[in-house]
Amino acid sequence: MLTDYSPLQFIVRGKIFKGFCMRINDDFHETYAVVLDGYHSFCIWMDNKSEKWCASKNVAIEPDAIDEIINRISLSA
Repeated sequence: MLTDYSPLQFIVRGKIFKGFCMRINDDFHETYAVVLDGYHSFCIWMDNKSEKWCASKNVAIEPDAIDEIINRISLSA
């Protein structure tokens, strides 16, 4: 699990992403708010039933970037 607040900076396909990830108190899932420069904020959470990470339905960010964020959250778990 990430700490309550973790800065994010990574490169995916030559594009730099900067922002932060913050743990949200959620009684049902392990949930994180993600805020990246130039994008609307969105949430990522672990769906315990399917044992898969999910992202907000209308997230407008490259899928590879979401995968990188999930990877960073998973490695910290």
